[in-house]
Amino acid sequence: ISQLFGDRQMVSNATGCSSIYSGSIPSTPYTKNEKGEGPAWANSLFEDFCEYGLGMQLANEKLRERIVKLMNEAIADGQTPADYKEVFSAWIENKDDATKSKELAEKIVPMVEVMKDKCDICKGIYELKQYLVKRSQWIIGGDGASYDIGYGGLDHVIASGKDVNILVLDTEVYSNTGGQSSKATPVGAIAKFAASGKRIRK
Repeated sequence: ISQLFGDRQMVSNATGCSSIYSGSIPSTPYTKNEKGEGPAWANSLFEDFCEYGLGMQLANEKLRERIVKLMNEAIADGQTPADYKEVFSAWIENKDDATKSKELAEKIVPMVEVMKDKCDICKGIYELKQYLVKRSQWIIGGDGASYDIGYGGLDHVIASGKDVNILVLDTEVYSNTGGQSSKATPVGAIAKFAASGKRIRK
């Protein structure tokens, strides 16, 4: 996942085995490219990894709405140079396209940087420059977090229809940090805390 989306990826990770092998010092599976771009990873201890990830997405959307507002103000201003209006209009039209938003961000950042001391709108856009590229929001958790502890949140996030990706690492107890089964564990599995396992087919 990080090889496909890592340069613009945000991760909300449930507490469990996946957070241990992805967020423990001194090693981490996450890295960055030659431009210093890499996944932004966060972990919540409060059994709310889905809600936490949705909150990350909503915050990102709200900040990007602020960029749209600033760009629309610039487009409506008669003193704004034509090349600025053109690139701002193109970004508004393509802001939800990962490739195009990245290409346009590379043009916009230097343009607003040179004007940020003379133009409040350019200063505002420059301060929000890290939100110009469309982010890829990921919510990652194991079967215990997804089937049991965090199911209410998982259902809520799916029902929201928001542009988030959910990865359930369904190992059926084999890598569970505490050794206990989840509702994903097959019937008959020998597990310390829930020998009955999952009673119905997946």
